[in-house]
Amino acid sequence: MILALAVFLAANLASGLEPPQGTTSSQQVSLASSSPQQLYQTLSTLPVDGARVFNVHNLILRRDGVSFTFTDGTLGFLAPADGRTSGAVFTGHGRVFALPPDQAERASVLRFLKVPLVDVEFSQAYLRFDDGTAQEIQRDLVEQKTAPSSDPTFVQNWNPIVAKLDPGSSLRIIQDWLSAVPRPFFYAALNSNVIGAFDVVIDERHTETVLMGQPHDANGATLFDVWTSFAAPNAPPYEEESLPIDYAVDTTIAEDLSLTGFTTIHWKELRSGERVIELELSRFLHVSSVTDAAGQPLVFFQNQDLRRQQIARRGNDILFVVLPTVATAGAEYRLRVAYQGTVIQDAGNNVYFVGARGSWYPHLAGQERFSSFDLNFHWPKRLTLVATGHQTETAVDGSERSGHWQSTQPMSVAGFNLGDYAEQTVAGKPEIALYANQELEQAIVARLQQNAASSLPPGALPGRVYGTENLGSAIMPNPPAVLKKLGSRLLDSVHYYETINGPFPFSKLDVSQIPGSFGQGWPGLLYLTTLVFLPPAAQQQAGVAERAQEEIAQLVPFHEVAHQWWGNVVAPASYRDFWLEEAMADYQSLMYDDSHNPGKHELQNWLARYRDILLAKAPGTDAAIEEAGPLDFGYRLDSSKTPDAYNTVVYDKGAWVIHMLREMLRDSKSRNPDARFGKMLRYVLSEHRFQSLSTAQFQKAVERFMTPSMDLEGSHSMDWFFDEWVRETGIPAYSVDYQVRARGGRFEVEGTLQQNSVPNVFTESVPIYAAHAQGKLELLGHVITTGPVTKFHFAARQRPSRLVIDPEHTILCRTK
Repeated sequence: MILALAVFLAANLASGLEPPQGTTSSQQVSLASSSPQQLYQTLSTLPVDGARVFNVHNLILRRDGVSFTFTDGTLGFLAPADGRTSGAVFTGHGRVFALPPDQAERASVLRFLKVPLVDVEFSQAYLRFDDGTAQEIQRDLVEQKTAPSSDPTFVQNWNPIVAKLDPGSSLRIIQDWLSAVPRPFFYAALNSNVIGAFDVVIDERHTETVLMGQPHDANGATLFDVWTSFAAPNAPPYEEESLPIDYAVDTTIAEDLSLTGFTTIHWKELRSGERVIELELSRFLHVSSVTDAAGQPLVFFQNQDLRRQQIARRGNDILFVVLPTVATAGAEYRLRVAYQGTVIQDAGNNVYFVGARGSWYPHLAGQERFSSFDLNFHWPKRLTLVATGHQTETAVDGSERSGHWQSTQPMSVAGFNLGDYAEQTVAGKPEIALYANQELEQAIVARLQQNAASSLPPGALPGRVYGTENLGSAIMPNPPAVLKKLGSRLLDSVHYYETINGPFPFSKLDVSQIPGSFGQGWPGLLYLTTLVFLPPAAQQQAGVAERAQEEIAQLVPFHEVAHQWWGNVVAPASYRDFWLEEAMADYQSLMYDDSHNPGKHELQNWLARYRDILLAKAPGTDAAIEEAGPLDFGYRLDSSKTPDAYNTVVYDKGAWVIHMLREMLRDSKSRNPDARFGKMLRYVLSEHRFQSLSTAQFQKAVERFMTPSMDLEGSHSMDWFFDEWVRETGIPAYSVDYQVRARGGRFEVEGTLQQNSVPNVFTESVPIYAAHAQGKLELLGHVITTGPVTKFHFAARQRPSRLVIDPEHTILCRTK
């Protein structure tokens, strides 16, 4: 259901299609003895009830800060099911209005609608609900003395559209109808003659109960632009439904790389009354059965039609399981899921990788939570398999190899990879085992052959070269040749990070080569792109740009190592917290690079690049990429306006945020200037060990270690910092006007600091230096900004030749 509703409505309203066969205008279905499958089928095929069509005027619905006005037109209810009405449709003139509760959400709406509030007219509406909307509308119709009207054309035009749209919300309604404690749900798919189709969702099963947005095509893919998402002020507190205890996963991989699996999920229910359990599993794996602890088969629904927002949030990887009875808070339950399909991709030349992170086995839906894992694998003997956890058994039976892995620490996700590997072990604490493919994937081979003539390294001769082999006129690198050196550098990075984060959290580290240009950090297991295993000359020959080569050599492997702490000891609490683990991993990789290149100012150089990228204009716009949204927007940063903003904002701005915190906590007079910063990081990792970590919790930790100079508001709070740098957008620009007067043996420096490109309330502690002869710098002091212009008065030992703003790059800003 990814097509925009506007297109669908336009096509179908003009087609004059007849209603589906076998339905009547007042269909009523009895569900007293229905199975969940029958209930789903019924809710997914409800037509418009021709006996309940009304001409409406100024009908108003208010839902959690969102107001719908049906000014003038025709409204028809969907046919009731077991006496309950779950939907309605409307044609005419309507308006939806919402004012998001905070500046960041209003700015988000402004980016998409050019005004900081939602005030959009619509001409068609499709509504689904289980929250009493039908009764509210009926009461208003009675008060207005509105009688039903006969409008066969209205019914006939809407029925083929309803038949397509009904399934998208049916499972959500089933969740409430089968629950003893339902959570209200309201969904409106609206069509505007000006902006096209858009959605409004109000759902108390989400932490952010209100979501408004629109599907758009960008770069050949459909993205869902989230205009705004927030928790309504009057919404009840969100309660998690379940908590995983352990997963037992038995996986068989056939010669053709197809996967057959059985997973037993053991969880604790946190909320009484629920009967539908929501799981996630790759859409490329087909579920054949789900059974309970007694082996009794359970009803399940896999990858049924979803609403557009669900697809945007997590793809089509969804599985609903219906329990025999409602669950009880505190009770423990088990499910066994059987499935088969293909999630292992073949990149050519016996190079494979698992493309479904975290969803190659079924697990409880929502943010990843820590639990225990017991993994059994059976795979072709010719291949080597690596997995998360500690390997306790291995055996060979004919052409099949098997192995058993168990988690020794709680894990939020489990993973594996396999291939025709060469292996290398680097002794140390921890032990590092590296696995590289014997051959290159076909895509890189093709690029090397294509570029061989123009990009051979100077002096290269045909034939055998150390670490490479000749194929045609291209020099084919040999990935296993670099394993020992790479392993030594990875081990060195572990030891460096231990001085910041504390002991390495796992007993060993496995490193597996994967095709493509990305990496991933699993618990005790790294995926590193093939490009990491190539020498610079081969990278150049493969068409890798110089800047990308620097990132591959200096940052990428060590970013993934940092994820062993940030991502696998603590994990994001919600989509708004993903920035933290990526920012921390990215910044620590910059710190590591800087420590290995003393005197080269690598940290400052990388941060300067990041700043320039953030300030660059987004393609096709006059806005900087940084303005795509604040750090805590997470996946929302990728939109039709900025399809690739997530990586830029989360990694580049995120690294700057961690850098600014480090600089504020830094004590330049101490033997260990970063002692307070490291102590704060270790406190976070210890306090939230193997738990989720939210931005708010991280802020509390910063406040625990903050210095008096960080307390700009005088309330021992870092709200000013996190509001400005994490929850809102903006990069300030600074310039100074000043005068110097000699007084006694010193010089008085008096002037103003101008602050632009951010709101007037933006505050920052800006260091001002005096530049003297031979380039020497003298810190005059800090100016705490109070608006666009802030006065300052300093004393200098010598007459400054000029003033310099933040030469040590402690603040993400532009200066003149």
